[in-house]
Amino acid sequence: MRAEPPPRPSPLSYAERPATKVPNWHGLVVLDVLFNNLSTGLYLCAAVGELLAPAAFAGVAPWAYRAALAFLVADLVCLILDLGDPLRFHHMLRVWKPSSPMSLGTWALVGYSLAVGLLATAGLLPGAAAFDAGRRVLVLAGMVPALAVALYKGVLFSTTAQPGWREARWLGAFLVNSAFHFGAALTLVLAGLLRQQDAVAGLRAAAVALGLLHLGALLLVVFDIAPFLRAVRSPARLVELGLVVVGAGILLPMLCFSLGSRGGDLLGLAAMLAGGIMARDELVHLPHRLQHAAGGAAARLRA
Repeated sequence: MRAEPPPRPSPLSYAERPATKVPNWHGLVVLDVLFNNLSTGLYLCAAVGELLAPAAFAGVAPWAYRAALAFLVADLVCLILDLGDPLRFHHMLRVWKPSSPMSLGTWALVGYSLAVGLLATAGLLPGAAAFDAGRRVLVLAGMVPALAVALYKGVLFSTTAQPGWREARWLGAFLVNSAFHFGAALTLVLAGLLRQQDAVAGLRAAAVALGLLHLGALLLVVFDIAPFLRAVRSPARLVELGLVVVGAGILLPMLCFSLGSRGGDLLGLAAMLAGGIMARDELVHLPHRLQHAAGGAAARLRA
C-alpha cells in the first residue's frame, strides 16, 4: 500500500499569524501624529532661528509660536478624542515614569505646552517688556520638551508588539526629521507672507537640506518594514505610495523651495502635507492591514 504524501505545510501557520490585537487607531491618530510634527517643527525651527539670528527672525518667531500653539491645540483635541475619555490624559499625569514613552511623552507635552503658550501670548499680555529679559532662556528651555514631543510617538510605536511597528526602529528619528522639515517649510511660508526677507533665504536653504535628512530617515524606516509592506500592498500600489510619499512629499518640495519664489514655497508645502498624510496613514494602519491580510489568507485556506 502506497504511503500518503505528507501534508504540505500551511503558508500561514499559527506561528506566522499575528498574535496581537490591533489598536483602534485610525484617522484621529493620523492627524495626531501630523499635528504633532507641525507644531513641534514650527517651534524648533523658529527657536533655532531666534537664538542664532535674532534680528532676522524677530518678526517671524512670534507668529511661528502662535501657529505652533494652534497646531498643538489641534493635536491635543485629536489625542483626547482618540483616548475616548478626556480624563485619561489627566490620569497619566499621576505617574512619572521616564522609562515609559507614554509617560515621558505626556509630561513632555505639558512642558512644551507651557513654553509655547507663554511665547505665543507674551506680546499680548501686560508687562511684555519685562518678559523679554528671560525670553531667550524660555525659548531654549522649551526646545527640550519640544524635541521629546516630536520623538516620543515614534518610540512608542516601535516599542509595541504590533507587527510592522515593532520593526520600525528608525521611526522616532524619521518623525523628528519630518518635524524639522515641516517646521522649516512652514516658517519659510510664514516669513514670505510677513515679507521678512532676511529670514527667507536661510530658511529656503534649510528646507532643502532638511529634505535630504528627511529622505534618509524615511528610507531607513522603509527598509525596516519593507517585508510587511510587500505583504499588504501590490507592487503597483507600492509604486504609487513611493511617488506620493517620496516624490511629492520630499523631492518635489525640495525642487519648489529651490525656485526661490513664494508660489514655489506654497506649492512645496502643499506637496509635503499630501505626502506626509499618506505616509502617516500607511504607518498607522499597517497592523490593521496585516491582520486583514492574515484573515483573508486563513479564510482561503479553510475554503
